[in-house]
Amino acid sequence: MKLHFTVDTITNPGHSILYDQIAVDIRKPFINTIESISKQHAKSIDWWVSSPASRNTIASPLFHYCCCLALLQKLIRANEHIAEIVTDSRSFKKIIEGYLAGQGIAAKVTLARLSMKQLLQEILRPVYTLFGVPMQHLILSLMAKITRHLKKTLPSGPLTLIDTVVMHGYIEKDRNYPGLLDALSVKEKECVWFVPLLYGFRPWHSMSVIKQLRRSKRNFILKEDYLNFKDFLFAWGYVLRIRALKIKPCLFQGVDISRLVQEEMKSFKGIGASYTSLLNYRFAAKLKEAGVKLRLVIDWFENQNIDRGWNAAFRRYFPKVETIGYQGFIVSPHYLCMYPTKEEKNNKVIPHKVAVIGRGLTQSVRRFCSDLDVCIAPAFRFQHVWRKRKYLPAENVFTILVALPIEINEAVYILKLLNSVIKNDMDIRLCIKPHPATSEAQIKAAYGIALPAQSQFVSEDFKDCVEKSNLLIVSGASSTCMETLVKGIPVMIFGSRHGLIYNPIPESAIGDIWQSCSSPEEIKRAIQFYQSRSPEKIAEHEEIGRKIRLEYFEPVTRKGVRKFLRVER
Repeated sequence: MKLHFTVDTITNPGHSILYDQIAVDIRKPFINTIESISKQHAKSIDWWVSSPASRNTIASPLFHYCCCLALLQKLIRANEHIAEIVTDSRSFKKIIEGYLAGQGIAAKVTLARLSMKQLLQEILRPVYTLFGVPMQHLILSLMAKITRHLKKTLPSGPLTLIDTVVMHGYIEKDRNYPGLLDALSVKEKECVWFVPLLYGFRPWHSMSVIKQLRRSKRNFILKEDYLNFKDFLFAWGYVLRIRALKIKPCLFQGVDISRLVQEEMKSFKGIGASYTSLLNYRFAAKLKEAGVKLRLVIDWFENQNIDRGWNAAFRRYFPKVETIGYQGFIVSPHYLCMYPTKEEKNNKVIPHKVAVIGRGLTQSVRRFCSDLDVCIAPAFRFQHVWRKRKYLPAENVFTILVALPIEINEAVYILKLLNSVIKNDMDIRLCIKPHPATSEAQIKAAYGIALPAQSQFVSEDFKDCVEKSNLLIVSGASSTCMETLVKGIPVMIFGSRHGLIYNPIPESAIGDIWQSCSSPEEIKRAIQFYQSRSPEKIAEHEEIGRKIRLEYFEPVTRKGVRKFLRVER
């Protein structure tokens, strides 16, 4: 047997279900390992903003390698013959070699050969991290200075700061908190200021975007108005400081993985997020120095390393100001960073309180920190689930909406998998909805071959697209699954190429209204099943949807919004 333990491949396809179950089983041991390292470096902001500390299973490969190690141990206990193991990590190679030697197994361990493209990326990544990323921050700072004459004046009273992500098309239109400002009076709106994180923009867009933010009807406060060259230098110095941070031996499943942690810290992957996190840290300090008064701070809270600098700084420099981490989405339990830990709480790198969008989520967010302060807040992005449907699917064709993930390679994988199943003579229409951060042109360029004849890209709002569909196909790491089920529309979740199935649907959502598929055969059977739904089955699915809506989507009401913003207690 030959095993592939690389970032983009777990092993042979037959082990994918076993791998996913292992990922469930080792969550707690993995968290315990990270907690033990965090205790060593509890006072180091550089540790907290690092990739390994984030526990972000999408951006950090550490959990993946731990799953691979646990899988190897399980196969050995089952007396499976292992001839060769291929990995893309030098440190993991040494760890595996040491473990196999201790078990008396003479399997060959080799490093994966890099393609020319991968080799070029490895060469250019340090250059981009050391110079390209800092240059982008400096360009934004320069554009902010040039447009300073357009800057709005802050009111003298205490402000509510709200962290938000701004992408193409979402400056005047609020993607993260739609409807929030509608519950406030004109005077109350003057004290609510959004702090934007720009995502998906090229450097040459900087001037245009900054001008739009300055002139927006919404109040935006730019970090670049407060940061100076010393702050950028501090962030840039992270790449040197993190290399000096020593990791003591730390055991996972009886194996010391400290060299794997150290390797990730010394790599140039994910450093950009750490830079941004440290600039968030300095931003809060500069607000304090400028005498800005705050009454409430809200973080769009995924608890990634980018959030750590924000929350640690506001907890430190504004200790009397309440901070809330708003989780305005529903994702898979495999997305480990979403769930705060005791060490993160003890060391004040998370908000005072975490707000979830439904009562069914209050216990799950406490899975690694039982005494976490949790409240329920309006499901701003999903208020449409409480409205009457505007559309129904066409009767003469079975319409499948394919919601593509942000990662282009994963999106292409999904389309090619569908292409192997959907035939041109099938009575099916595929509506392809790219992620807001990617374009139709990018998807087509990466896909490289002709899409099925009955495929079409759609640009309407997701809620409208899904109502016109009979079935949603998604890669899993998305709240779109849940908002679709609310409407009684079935969902098919694709297993990832990387092994983990990022299924966000809670176990309480029982029934056959959703299925997880990974092979062409499973996909074909699922499509045929949903194509042949009876009226009774449709009614059953609609009832399941109503129960999901009550449990997981808090309505957006004036009272609820004002309570969330602490305008009225």
